[in-house]
Amino acid sequence: MARKIINEYSQAVFNLPWLVAEEEGLFAQEGLEVEFLRARDRNPTQAVEADPEKVDPFWRHAPFEEGAAQCFNACEWGQIRRSSASTAGGRIVMRRPAVVSQGLFARPGSAIAHPQALRNRTVAVNFHSGSHYLALQMLEGFMARDEIKVVHLGQARLRYQAMMDGKVDAAALMEPYIALAEKSGCQLIMEAHYAGSEMLSPELDGETCDAIYRAIGEAVRLINADKGKYLHHIIADLPPELGPLAPDDFRLARLRYVAPRPYAEEEFEKTYQWMVSWGLIRPGATYGELVDNRIGARR
Repeated sequence: MARKIINEYSQAVFNLPWLVAEEEGLFAQEGLEVEFLRARDRNPTQAVEADPEKVDPFWRHAPFEEGAAQCFNACEWGQIRRSSASTAGGRIVMRRPAVVSQGLFARPGSAIAHPQALRNRTVAVNFHSGSHYLALQMLEGFMARDEIKVVHLGQARLRYQAMMDGKVDAAALMEPYIALAEKSGCQLIMEAHYAGSEMLSPELDGETCDAIYRAIGEAVRLINADKGKYLHHIIADLPPELGPLAPDDFRLARLRYVAPRPYAEEEFEKTYQWMVSWGLIRPGATYGELVDNRIGARR
């Protein structure tokens, strides 16, 4: 009998290797049955929040922390924070395959045309996620830290709509919202790719993890051989009222996927110390506490 795994995810661009592994029967070949569970969405009526400490790092990934899912991936910084905060024993086990691009966009006609123009301007992000941390890293190259005004609006759809409605000055977006923003005439202010990691519950043993990541590794190979073949997953993330998008609306070079690999201690330390410098995680945590190196060591 196949072992059932429940994977929780927020956007297809982050989870594409998992979706492709399921579509192509790669999990079944490994004796796994994978079910997908959507992450939580933020209520659009909630007020904008400017203080990260008032936002639970697991707000979107509550299904994992509540035991409804056994694995999920997210940005490197957010997973460090969640590994530190998890009461369910969640730990970082690997680098994720998705190397995702996010861009800071301003609405059509905005006077904001370069990064310095974002000084003391509101930038919509999702706290404790890649949009939050990457926005800080990009913006601090152009302005003092106290001039950076990121605000929490939650998922990309809400960030995009707030930007278009003029409720914020700019928004951090990933695919398919990058393609939508460019098609809608928004101005890309700056953009960068960033790494992420996979978090697993302690109930998944090493053999099961090996099977998962063999399937994922093969899915990465298939994606890189023909990225356009799997764009339907990313396009499907866009609500119908905001579309439509077609494959030609995407720049395929933005979609980058690499084989899953261990999370090196040196990489962890640099990222962790940067987070401490922003007050975004407690000081004193260690690589051994937050990273399950046992799984990486098996590969």
